[in-house]
Amino acid sequence: MLGLIGAILAVGISLCWYLPVLRAQGDRRVLKKNDYWRAAGVYGFCYTSLLIIITEILWDVLADRIGLSGLKRDILADFFRAALLEEFFKFTGFLLAKRALKLRRKIDYIMIAGLIGLVYGVVEKAVLGNPAGVIIGLAIPMHITWQFNQGGHWFEYEEAKARNDRPRMHREMLMAVVLPFVFHGCWDSGLDLTLWLIEQESVTPQVIGGIMSLALIVLGVVYTIRTIKKVCAIARTAEPAVSDQDQPEPQIG
Repeated sequence: MLGLIGAILAVGISLCWYLPVLRAQGDRRVLKKNDYWRAAGVYGFCYTSLLIIITEILWDVLADRIGLSGLKRDILADFFRAALLEEFFKFTGFLLAKRALKLRRKIDYIMIAGLIGLVYGVVEKAVLGNPAGVIIGLAIPMHITWQFNQGGHWFEYEEAKARNDRPRMHREMLMAVVLPFVFHGCWDSGLDLTLWLIEQESVTPQVIGGIMSLALIVLGVVYTIRTIKKVCAIARTAEPAVSDQDQPEPQIG
């Protein structure tokens, strides 16, 4: 029952973060409803979400056999179970969707990458079973905002690659691939560390944990709002994609 409630809330509130960017495109929108449904169902759910679930179950089995426990297990899981596995499958799911939908515009890279994150975020909330995690995840939708930024940086990477601008290529690949992993691992481990501190019997670590949790919430809210404002600005200035038929014929002579 809790999973169903979490899924319903996740769908509704996630769309509140996602739809403003979609609407900001106005009549410049290129992707159709079927494109979004295809990306969400095939690449967001069947590929990304299911593979994350399977590999994370395998990680848990392995961790149990090794005998990991406590905060050490949580921190390792934050980086190598959550950040590594989730970001790998979200990113490759986005790349598969990008190729299948033949994306050309920066805003479409952003929208489809964000959609992959949205779908996984909904699935995660449905199976999480942790009310606090659900509330924080909905108020600060990192799976959407990380992937919004990833899509934009990957577009810039491909543009730099086409220009053979190697310094820009390296920078944009770092921002698109490495930064989400680092940010994800630090975010999850920060939440686990604050929870561990708050659960201690001594007052001092409880106070430190409370301050850290407040700082993380503020950081998450600022990051979310700045990301949504940035991608909405990109959406409002996006130009309609030019099809091959619309390309001007080369002039001879």
